[in-house]
This record gives sequence, structure tokens and C-alpha cells, in this order.
Amino acid sequence: MHRFIIGLLCLVVISGCGTTTTPEPSPTAQAAYPAYPVTPLPTLAAAYPAYPVTPLPTLAAAYPASESGNQPKLMFYIAEPVRVSDGQIRGGGPPQAPIRVINLSRGNALIAETVVGADGQFIAPLRDVTAGESIAIVFNEQVASAFTREQLQPLSIQVLPSGELVMSSVVVSP
Repeated sequence: MHRFIIGLLCLVVISGCGTTTTPEPSPTAQAAYPAYPVTPLPTLAAAYPAYPVTPLPTLAAAYPASESGNQPKLMFYIAEPVRVSDGQIRGGGPPQAPIRVINLSRGNALIAETVVGADGQFIAPLRDVTAGESIAIVFNEQVASAFTREQLQPLSIQVLPSGELVMSSVVVSP
């Protein structure tokens, strides 16, 4: 009995698929939607009076101008790739900025301390690291500097739980 019902259902489905209906075109043209007038919303500038805006201090005042008169780039970086076999780490930042190289993978262990040179470059020894570990440069606040934490915080990519500003980080390659 079940085979008969299943067979009958299959026959109904197959016969239903064989006949397809095609839509006929509508004899009446479609009417366009009526246009409604749109009133613009009032702007906030009209609703509130303008308040004076005090510009934020820039780091350009803290950097000495280069010989060409242009200001140096306002960023810290680590030259990649950093390999275990290199024995040193290279990078750059604002001239005369004190930095520390730390191993983020080993509880922020200190690798080296240095100062970015007048040319905006630094080289530091790379020791006690293995492939796959993350190293970073942080602003060294313990050393006297022309820079303050407030000046450099907008340039940081992370703030460690200890409060140190991470300026750039990279994963060490084999």
C-alpha cells in the first residue's frame, strides 16, 4: 500500500513539473510611482551655536627641521623581516627618542635599550629570542627625553598593562 501511495505522489510531482506556465504580458502599462515632495532635515549647525575649537598640539614643534626644511616622519617602525640569525634589529623613529626593545612573548623581557639617532634610525642587538616570538619597541620613559608620554601616545599601537607605550612590534622569523 505504501508503494502505491509513494508511486502516486511521484507521478503527481513528475506530471506537475512537465507543465510550466509562462506569464503573459500585461495589457496595461505600469504607472510610475507618484513623486512626493521631500523636505530637508534641519542641520545641527543651525540648531546649535558654533563653539570655539582649540587645536591640539602637534609633534612637529618637538622635532628639529631637517636640512631640506622638511619635518621628519612621525612614526616608529621595525625594519622587517627580523630573523634570529641577524643578531640585530633595525628600525626608525623620531630623532633622539629613547626606546627599549622587549620580548612580548617572554613577559616583556628587556632585550636592549637605545636611542634613535639624529638620522631617525636605530640598530640594537637582538639576543635571547627564538623564531615565532613577538618583539616590540617601547618608548623609554625612564630616560630624559625631549618627548613626553602625551606627545607620543597617539603614535603608539598598544599600551601594556605596565603602562609602557608599544610603538611597533614584529614576529621574529627563523
